[in-house]
Amino acid sequence: MDYLLVALGAAIGSFGRYQIGALVQDLAGDPNFPLGTFLVNISGAFLIGLAFGISLRGYVSSGTWTLVAVGGFGGYTTFSTFTLETLDLYSRGNYKGVVLNLLSGPVGLIAIALGVILIEGLRGLGFGV
Repeated sequence: MDYLLVALGAAIGSFGRYQIGALVQDLAGDPNFPLGTFLVNISGAFLIGLAFGISLRGYVSSGTWTLVAVGGFGGYTTFSTFTLETLDLYSRGNYKGVVLNLLSGPVGLIAIALGVILIEGLRGLGFGV
């Protein structure tokens, strides 16, 4: 059942991310900065913070958490999950985990660059990629 809740929430969250991101980007009219993505990331972090704060009070069932926070906000932006998990690591005194988690940003950029380099290299070797 949890898988269905995650899938439903993710579909709704992803649709919201696409719509809000595109609308904000269109309104901003600035192709030099992804303001839509920025707003989605920050609003997602705020929303998962609200949900987490409410859950700490015991007002959220596990099914609701799975649908809304894991599926919905996870589909809306994984940045919200990343920030919540980083805060959780910090609150538990796992500073090594905080640093490691924060490294996912720059390491992710390197991974993207390596992926692009690999595809360009294959194209250069005559592969139709």
